[in-house]
Amino acid sequence: MNLKYLCANHRQWLTSNPQRAEQAWTDWTERGTELCEEGSFDQAIPYLGCAFELASYLLTAGAPGYSVAATRFTDCARQLIEAYRQRGESGLGNYILVGASSRLARELGDKQRYHLTADCIRTLYMAESSIPEQWRGTTANAVARVH
Repeated sequence: MNLKYLCANHRQWLTSNPQRAEQAWTDWTERGTELCEEGSFDQAIPYLGCAFELASYLLTAGAPGYSVAATRFTDCARQLIEAYRQRGESGLGNYILVGASSRLARELGDKQRYHLTADCIRTLYMAESSIPEQWRGTTANAVARVH
């Protein structure tokens, strides 16, 4: 399975200019978030998916800096995963989860980025929606006690 949200022409146009990609990322993330808040997950997924693809590009480009790019990428992945799960497509949500964590794992070799990257991966797996109902809330408390 290979999920693509951007067509080749838009991908090339956006990735040829990091500032344009950042603006599109912002616009699509905001619109996807609004639609999720309204419960319109079907409509939100294309926006969040395009934002996720751009966040992956921005992470690779290191734009505007690694910490911002990694955080944006993680946030986009979490929103997209949740939208798929709310739509009843947990398999697609899990596919995004595995792909996003694998993408971040490639950055673990950089010792300067290691802690932030590990935190981003942990965030993907610790999202409240991915935790069984009976454990929600307790996991956040346990992580807080460790730090």
